[in-house]
Amino acid sequence: MSPTQFNLAVKEIRDDRQHGASELARRALAILAEAARTLPVADVRRLRERLAELTVELATTRPSMAPLRNLLYRWRDGLAAIDAGMELALARVAAAEQAEALIAASRQAVADCAAQAAELLGSRRTVMTHSFSSTVVEACRLLKDRELRMIVTEARPLEEGRKLAERLADWSVPTTYITDAQMGLFVAQVDAVLIGADSVLADGAVINKAGSYLLALAARDRGVPFYVCCESFKWRGADEPMPDLEEMAASELDVPDWPTVTVRNVYFDLTPTRLVSAWITETGVRWPAAEP
Repeated sequence: MSPTQFNLAVKEIRDDRQHGASELARRALAILAEAARTLPVADVRRLRERLAELTVELATTRPSMAPLRNLLYRWRDGLAAIDAGMELALARVAAAEQAEALIAASRQAVADCAAQAAELLGSRRTVMTHSFSSTVVEACRLLKDRELRMIVTEARPLEEGRKLAERLADWSVPTTYITDAQMGLFVAQVDAVLIGADSVLADGAVINKAGSYLLALAARDRGVPFYVCCESFKWRGADEPMPDLEEMAASELDVPDWPTVTVRNVYFDLTPTRLVSAWITETGVRWPAAEP
């Protein structure tokens, strides 16, 4: 892998607006696996150094998305187990296989999260979601033959909700597709809200597509459970600072260049812990601690 190829791959991840955090983390691991196999280095020590450098660059590409940081740094830490005295060809294989093992673990975690969510929701439920989450999609697949009904927001500005609505249509799941502004109107019609997450802070606060906080507020006002379904790879440590909430190009909103008007396009917001009814991970359902 040449520097030009790597820089292009980094740019693709930085500019990606269609895939979720876990999918992008798996893509980053695949890039690192390819780098492990092909980087032009002379020995194992230099291979580990270069891979560690590339890991940091990829891990910091999308600050709002915890899996890039967590999975990639876990892989980087695993490189220490590759002995500097090992043959270079074997070290390359070992590094690539470690990345591929984490990719498989991430995919399995998504499947297990979805299974936990499907068990919690049960049959004959109407569920609302916002944006596009791989765990939510898989939970819908598991529930599609159990009288599931969905309400899906468009998730402006790029309307990721359309992709989910199309998938649900393919599965013949009765679905209502709404603008983001209609969240408060329709949330009263559902049994639960189910969203994914790009990051979960140590206290349980959730970073997800902008609009998630508003949906959580509306759900609380209507007494509707608000569930967050994501892999444990998305949880941040207690010592990690609050990440920057990514802001994308104002041009995505397709408005004129009005004098004195500043256009903002912040992609993520923070839903506080108090608005989350439960967190669903691959290991089970975590309920809020009881008030003392």
